[in-house]
Amino acid sequence: MQVSLDLPAWAKRLASDLTDMDRSPQPVDPERSSPLAFELPDDVYFEYGFIDAEGRLRADPANPLRAENPWYRELSALTGPAYRPDALADPPAPAEPPVVDRLRVASEELHQQRRVIVATPAGLEDTALPWLLVQDGVAFYRLARLADVLAALVAAGEARPARVAFVEPVERSREYAFHPGYRNFVERELLGELQRRYPSTGELVAVGASLGGLFSATLALERPDLVSGVVTFSGAFLGRPDDRDFYGSARSWVARTIEERGAGGLRWYASCGTLEWLTDVNRRTARALEAHGVEHAYVERHAGHNWTNWRNALAGALRFALRP
Repeated sequence: MQVSLDLPAWAKRLASDLTDMDRSPQPVDPERSSPLAFELPDDVYFEYGFIDAEGRLRADPANPLRAENPWYRELSALTGPAYRPDALADPPAPAEPPVVDRLRVASEELHQQRRVIVATPAGLEDTALPWLLVQDGVAFYRLARLADVLAALVAAGEARPARVAFVEPVERSREYAFHPGYRNFVERELLGELQRRYPSTGELVAVGASLGGLFSATLALERPDLVSGVVTFSGAFLGRPDDRDFYGSARSWVARTIEERGAGGLRWYASCGTLEWLTDVNRRTARALEAHGVEHAYVERHAGHNWTNWRNALAGALRFALRP
């Protein structure tokens, strides 16, 4: 589809999915280049905004459609004529809400308490269930409404019930990036506490988006005795423990590890947008999984690095990870 944006008189730069938002915005000149024209796929979901002279990112005043993006308060969205959101991107409220426990888990590794939300399907509190271990837990719980998506799939016979642990980081960019202390907290303290409190089948699926996907992938690859499945959304698979440049690195610990030794008995669902800087490394990871015969699914959407993209992928991911 052809896009034509009328540039506000105050616009100095365009920030969008194509520029990783405000990391590498495109300079614009309303007096010379308005309207700004470019082409996007017909089924695209596209987020953008304009940066003014004070450095503020502002929504397009000519576009009433606002993006639901927790990182940027003012942001506009465009959808192509063939774009269709997933049927469960906005799930119905379940007839019986899950039983929710809000835990505070003390950590000697991190020298503090950590918040964890545990959601159990109603009526199955004493039943041994698989675990979903979800990073960026508050966003997946509130914004993506993962528990409600899962409830709808279970009711339709498209997924097995599972108990979900929504884990919230404190220093996200540090803890999710090859951080031994956070890894030890999850492996030794958190999982031990969850096993003591709740009956389990022993099946555990690690779930994460972006850097949360990196943590979930590294945990699964290094501890296949703990993790049986992985779900990653736009996994930030660039960089290594000695090269923590998750935007510009040419190296990938995740992809290289799979290329060299496979992924054991893991089942892996990965999705990524085609309008983000992580597309190539996610494709490389998918090729490595394919080459080693790992049971996996890889899905791309014409979208960027945002929660709308991940919400559209969530139901398919849960169908794969918890198939009946």
